[in-house]
Amino acid sequence: MGRFKMKTVADVLHWEPFLEADQIEALKNVACPARIGGRSVPQSLDDITLGSLFDLESIGAEKGVFAAIGHVFLGMTEEQALKAPALEMLGLRNMVLREQERIAGMFSSLARDHTAAEVMAGVEVLDFGLFGLVDWYARRMGITNHDDALKTPWIRVWQCRKNDIEEMEYRRRLQQAEHDLAKQR
Repeated sequence: MGRFKMKTVADVLHWEPFLEADQIEALKNVACPARIGGRSVPQSLDDITLGSLFDLESIGAEKGVFAAIGHVFLGMTEEQALKAPALEMLGLRNMVLREQERIAGMFSSLARDHTAAEVMAGVEVLDFGLFGLVDWYARRMGITNHDDALKTPWIRVWQCRKNDIEEMEYRRRLQQAEHDLAKQR
């Protein structure tokens, strides 16, 4: 970490704006450790719940990524996260940011073009964000408490969404094929 003494997360946050491009790139390449402060840390986000994934987003937006990962993975307060060891937390941050990007890409891959009729009917106003995803999953699974839906691994929610979209596309194709066959008779 070069000329700067960065022992804690607070040091990283203080010095990061002053680093050269190559130093910033070096920080982005710090590997995720297996443990921080005696606690195991994940090497991917595949096993976390939808609620934890949302916590990473919301806490990160409000207080910063270090506070979010400290809270979600290590049960730390914001103050404890600032005092945590720099290199280990940088490695965890790097993994979390890569994983968040991967997960966002997975959910984005489920986006489909809308039919002209759907656009005319105003389908664009039906984007309810993260709550909409939780609400959809809860209704799909017959869960009456949204908090229970948040306890579900995000990958299961993604797979259910993917399955439903694929089934919907199949039904559209089937309806079109039946329509085309009926026209040929």
